[in-house]
Amino acid sequence: MLRTQEKELAQLAESWGVDYQVIKVKSDLIHAIKYHCQKKKISQRQLAAMVPGLSQDRVSKIFTGQIGHMSIDKLVEIHSALKLKVSVKAGHHGHR
Repeated sequence: MLRTQEKELAQLAESWGVDYQVIKVKSDLIHAIKYHCQKKKISQRQLAAMVPGLSQDRVSKIFTGQIGHMSIDKLVEIHSALKLKVSVKAGHHGHR
């Protein structure tokens, strides 16, 4: 059974007509970015300045949960700028 957050993400994916796993990956990447920035006291403006082509407005949108405004590629680029490791696991999942 999916946890509450996963159910919400599944509903969001369905309403947007996108794959659940895409939304889940974006959500996980954004959570890690927000956590790291909070821990290291990196402002949204500072983060935007660290990544070429990233505006403070776009950073603000992802920090407020608007995950549709950022591609997985850009989120990985942000992780790289923050010196955070991204890993991807693939395999069979039983709940879908």
